Amino acid sequence: MRTGAFHFLLLLLAVWVLPGLAAHAQQPVAAAAPDTALLLPAVRVEATRPERFAVGSRLQVLDSAALALYRGQTLADALGAQTSIYLKNYGPGQLASMAMRGTSARHTAVLWNGLNINLPTLGEADFALLPTSGATRVTVQPGPAGATYGTGAVGGTVLLAAPVRWGAGLQASAQLNYGSYNLWAPSLESSFSNQKVAVRVAASARTARNDFPYSSPELQGLVTRRQPNADVAQWSMSQDLTVRTGQRGEVMLAAWLTDADRGIQPAIGAVNNHARERDQSRRLLAGYRHVAARHESVGRVAWFEDVLDYQAAGVQSNSRVRTTQTQAQHTFNFAPHASVQVGAEAQHFAAEVDGYARPVAENRFSGFALVRYDPQPRLRLTANLRQAVLPGRKAPLAPTVGAEWQAGTWAQQQLVVKASVSRSYRAPTLNERYWRPGGNPALLPEQGFGYEGGLQHSWQLTSQLRLQSEATLYRQVVENWVQWLPAADAGYYSPRNLRTVRAWGQETSSQLAWKTRHYQLQVQAAYAYTRSEKVRGYADDADPTYRQLPYVPRHTVAFTTNQQWRAWQLGTAATFTGFRYTDSGARDFLPSYLLANATLGYTIKAHQNWALTVLAQGYNLTNVSYRSYAAQAMPPRNGQLSLRVAWR
Repeated sequence: MRTGAFHFLLLLLAVWVLPGLAAHAQQPVAAAAPDTALLLPAVRVEATRPERFAVGSRLQVLDSAALALYRGQTLADALGAQTSIYLKNYGPGQLASMAMRGTSARHTAVLWNGLNINLPTLGEADFALLPTSGATRVTVQPGPAGATYGTGAVGGTVLLAAPVRWGAGLQASAQLNYGSYNLWAPSLESSFSNQKVAVRVAASARTARNDFPYSSPELQGLVTRRQPNADVAQWSMSQDLTVRTGQRGEVMLAAWLTDADRGIQPAIGAVNNHARERDQSRRLLAGYRHVAARHESVGRVAWFEDVLDYQAAGVQSNSRVRTTQTQAQHTFNFAPHASVQVGAEAQHFAAEVDGYARPVAENRFSGFALVRYDPQPRLRLTANLRQAVLPGRKAPLAPTVGAEWQAGTWAQQQLVVKASVSRSYRAPTLNERYWRPGGNPALLPEQGFGYEGGLQHSWQLTSQLRLQSEATLYRQVVENWVQWLPAADAGYYSPRNLRTVRAWGQETSSQLAWKTRHYQLQVQAAYAYTRSEKVRGYADDADPTYRQLPYVPRHTVAFTTNQQWRAWQLGTAATFTGFRYTDSGARDFLPSYLLANATLGYTIKAHQNWALTVLAQGYNLTNVSYRSYAAQAMPPRNGQLSLRVAWR
């Protein structure tokens, strides 16, 4: 048995044992000290979420019910199907990067429990390496928000969290997925909570050969071949523990471990060099929260280790980055309608990368102040500010101002007007500063300035039927955009602050919910129009200006339905991605494509507390031949069968 498989079996054992031990340990405490238990309030005051200070911004939330449809899969699968955001995917199990509102993947900040987990060397996150089991709530906020979330929040932000559900008791579930191309994906999840302790543990694994057929254009015409070297084996384990200390304190411990061993899928027509990549991430976090009558204090310290080892024929590159992060914040709640949050955070990077020629250490700091004020029940305002301290160059001051006004309420309808203005920044990555040869320690931070405005309408048509819609217009300019260029007569590339990019567009979405005694229906539709153009380049820039940037589709659409009738459930997802240019000159492009997926399930109540669910899932049902990235094959029609056992 391989070492990785042995470790995963230990993790599975922990998933089942730890919450049960917590439940057992709490029983004698409650019996021995009933007076103390009576002092614990049944309802906990929820921690202040950062979204509270995102007034005027557009938000989309994937809760635990939405993520359950993609259990055993990754956030790339869930976000790609449930949102109109374009994810550039190199193939199943391969690199999947997200770019929002016409920016790049380096302009999307990913935060886990409030801390940035983007890879420090590359400045971005690979969503194919983030299983859905790592969080129970995913919030997507398009648009600049540097004051609230820090570096990288230029195009948008993804927030990953697992909010505590106090008093939920003991729950557990196990699922096994089997699918096309020898896919196996077991997963386990267990949780326990009373009014003093809450623990959640989740583990998942995924292996697939990914030897799907594809068409290769050759001299004799189209030839059907099998995709080589695209296998993947990955596992993940996450744990969240929250313990109440007294009447006002909470201690939180969290861990998220991920490991992936995958072949690098060769491009169509390219020679298979049997390249492989090993990605390992270890994320540990400890925090304390104290709540008083009008105050809330939170402190967090985290340690991350990211390992990326690449090897191909005659080539090997190893990277290991250890990150230590600390964060402290204090919230003053002057009144239910007024609060101020001030805080500071620090990051220390210690990198050992083959391409740097020597170990590198770097420190970054920032301080922030967030203000929320609702002068009237119908008017909500925020004013946020952040100043970062970066090595070598000063980061720009990043302010954000947002407002929401309830313009009217009539006949079970409500109309809200929203607007925000924000400045953001992105610190240069470690690769951009320290790569040898070519790294540029004098790089300036990229900075963006954007504003948006929109309308949000909700309509309670009947007691069982509700319709919510939102439309947003936005515009943003990113300056000092980093571009790698050949160094004069040197034979290598070097990054420089050369480009100014302007993006604008609109986003529209609607959600219909209908619920009767035995039937539930949810319908969601989203459309995004995106224009993103370089408006300024360098002196001898051969690439034209005012052309759509590569891999930024102008049109994207997402349409999903979820239905439940008694023990049956049916879900559908259709996504449309418009054509995308593949070069800076806007000459070559990939055609648009429409993908259709569906899920059919049936639940058997075997006992009052036991349930068995059988799921059948189909992907690319119309068998479309498409490309997300040039010359990278994607699988044709395929499917999965899932069996889930749940106890509660």
